[in-house]
Amino acid sequence: MNVFKKCLKKQFGRRKYISYVRMFEEEVIKNAYTKTKFQDKKIFNDMYELLKEENSEYIKERKELLAETLYMALQIGRKFLSVIVFYIVANIVVLALDLNYFVTCMSVILMGGCFIYKLIEFLSNKYCVIDAYLIMIYKTVLETLSGKTAKG
Repeated sequence: MNVFKKCLKKQFGRRKYISYVRMFEEEVIKNAYTKTKFQDKKIFNDMYELLKEENSEYIKERKELLAETLYMALQIGRKFLSVIVFYIVANIVVLALDLNYFVTCMSVILMGGCFIYKLIEFLSNKYCVIDAYLIMIYKTVLETLSGKTAKG
């Protein structure tokens, strides 16, 4: 699961997350050529209504958790090149050691499984358009609320 989806589900719950994905499909995919501000979207309004009663400490905490989530997503992308290099070098070393055939096969299969896991993690975080969109709206809601609590 990608980190954006995990963050959104933690904040709003599974059902609300699914409803936001449906709203995304209605608002963005069906109205792809209509330009509107985030504040005019149903998703923004719903998130805003859910969070507007929260105190400034809670909003600040949510902003910090969101920043950590964004950092984790960035780190997954940065570390993937080292994962590829490690996978290639480890396979070359295992094949060069000329170990028992069974040990070599099992080593290559296990490393391949780990690599596939990291590949899926990387791709699901890199190409999560819906979740990235929802995170941008969530960030806008938090910034709007933190601006209002600072004034109020």
